[in-house]
Amino acid sequence: MLDDITAVFEQGKTTPQYASIVNDHDGCGFKAGWASFCTARGDVFTVVSQYTDDVPDNPLRRYLPTLQKLGESHSDDTGALGDSFVNDWRTAAADRRFDDVQLKVGHELFLTPALAIANQLNIRSTLGAEDLFDTALMMGPSSSDCDGLPKLITESIIEASGTPVSGVAEPVFLAAFNKIRLKHLRNPCTPGRQKVWSEAVDRVQALQQLADKNCWKLDPPLTIGADFNLTIKTPSD
Repeated sequence: MLDDITAVFEQGKTTPQYASIVNDHDGCGFKAGWASFCTARGDVFTVVSQYTDDVPDNPLRRYLPTLQKLGESHSDDTGALGDSFVNDWRTAAADRRFDDVQLKVGHELFLTPALAIANQLNIRSTLGAEDLFDTALMMGPSSSDCDGLPKLITESIIEASGTPVSGVAEPVFLAAFNKIRLKHLRNPCTPGRQKVWSEAVDRVQALQQLADKNCWKLDPPLTIGADFNLTIKTPSD
């Protein structure tokens, strides 16, 4: 279900969109695949590198040196990749092995650190895990990300006067977390995100609506509200 919710938020679809690739000119460069992996953040390099380890003869292999440079320099310039990269990404997405690598990398980069924090905070619900996962994926999982998940958690602890470990009810803590996340989305310090993130507050609104409806287990069928209004009937994960 978590992967499907990512697809709703990232591509407006109820199943992962592995062939998706766009440039929103928001500092990310190309945002490619189900989790909108960024060329400027190095995510796309990681995906293509791991795919090449599994499938050496693939159409994306030739872009590895350029992808590595873009990730290391945090450059959003996609000119060196060009339209051919877009076409080759879509071609690779027809290979189930490539799709599996996307899921694996997305979970390693964003879900694993989110679940580690959830465990530290004693957040036990699937919806709580989704809140943290979506934040890590969208805003960064590292303490070096000025709008990232660790930063938001620190501010949420102050807002909620504690955590579930110290006795704060999980719904109360997550409501405080969503409030803090909305604040950062509306006024981010991350370069290039001011416009696109201020338009993405519906992600947090949709998650809070699920909490208000007590959908803590994210059991299907699950309707993602706010501006999405999409129902996930059969989860892919």
